[in-house]
Amino acid sequence: MYLMVDIVVNHNGWNGAPTTIDYTQFYPFNKQSQYHPYCSINYADTANATNIEQCWVGDTSVSLPDLRTENSDVATGYQTWIKQLVSNYSIDGLRLDTAMEVNTGFWSGFSAAAGVYMVGEVDEADAGYVCGFQNYIPGVLNYGTYFPLVSAFSSTTGSISNLASVIGTVKSSCKDTSLLGTFSENHDQPRFASLTEDMALARNVITFTMLGDGVPIIYEGQEQHYNALGGSSDPYNREAIWFSKYNQTAPLYTLVATLNKIRKQASNDDSTYLTYQNYPIYTDTTTIAMRKGKMVTVLSNKGAAGASYTQSIASGYASGTKVTELLTCATLTAGSSGKLTVPMASGQPRVYYPTTGLAGSGLCGAVAPSLRFMPKPKRMG
Repeated sequence: MYLMVDIVVNHNGWNGAPTTIDYTQFYPFNKQSQYHPYCSINYADTANATNIEQCWVGDTSVSLPDLRTENSDVATGYQTWIKQLVSNYSIDGLRLDTAMEVNTGFWSGFSAAAGVYMVGEVDEADAGYVCGFQNYIPGVLNYGTYFPLVSAFSSTTGSISNLASVIGTVKSSCKDTSLLGTFSENHDQPRFASLTEDMALARNVITFTMLGDGVPIIYEGQEQHYNALGGSSDPYNREAIWFSKYNQTAPLYTLVATLNKIRKQASNDDSTYLTYQNYPIYTDTTTIAMRKGKMVTVLSNKGAAGASYTQSIASGYASGTKVTELLTCATLTAGSSGKLTVPMASGQPRVYYPTTGLAGSGLCGAVAPSLRFMPKPKRMG
């Protein structure tokens, strides 16, 4: 098991207006000179780096005084702190809150001191802008894909073409798509189930999240189809996970578990899978098919009431290749020129993988190694 910790270096917190802050109460940065003077951020102008980096996030009821991370005493203080934190708690990775609001020159020294993978929060829709932060930190949350992804699958009229387009933009703009944090829910955005109750659409958006490029992130409660009763976003979307009683038979829980097993098997069978850049091989107004390594994923936003149909897709498989659909365990054989005739129904996602690559996976009847080599039990007595 790996340990990842969410941290913030951009600001501290004060329960009151900026004019009431007693900086001596903070530790270790307890001098007012270590903070920028109050101003509010204009997020409409991301080209104004000074405003983004030096003004304050939040509001004036609970103030978030912005640290001068460009100052050497603040930067070296943070480097000492993060080195100790990582060492003391054997931390494997860091999520960097409000990463875009920190001066970019801060991150190289901080990253060297931490010595672990870091993924930064850059909450902007512009994929090129988001990807630009990989010049300073290893990974960024894949906000560039998030908005068109959710838009494509939160209704039966969502734009598949916009999603396909942004996949290409992210591929060409990001230094390393394998280090992106890909998600379809988080604590700052609406619960997907608050946008649509359609379970088929939820299955499609989760399948993309788990099998697209990057490190998949499932926000707690997404696997239970939480819908933020009382409101779609913060704070209503921060429901406690124990309200679900940790239901391990919930439909989306079992889907995530299966997709995780699929992703693991693909990476075990194909050493290029994790770094292979996912790309669309077919799109229309309701369907997108994508190829990543040996895997072909077909998604639909027709929804649970969607009619049955077959879709011919140029898969890239050699003619005659036998493939298994890993969510239903149905099989197909690639036809001439590698065409797959994919049966679609009820808006459900499809995930195809060469059947010969499933040996030892435990998927769709393939015997898992722990069972295949299990010794014969000894007789008792």
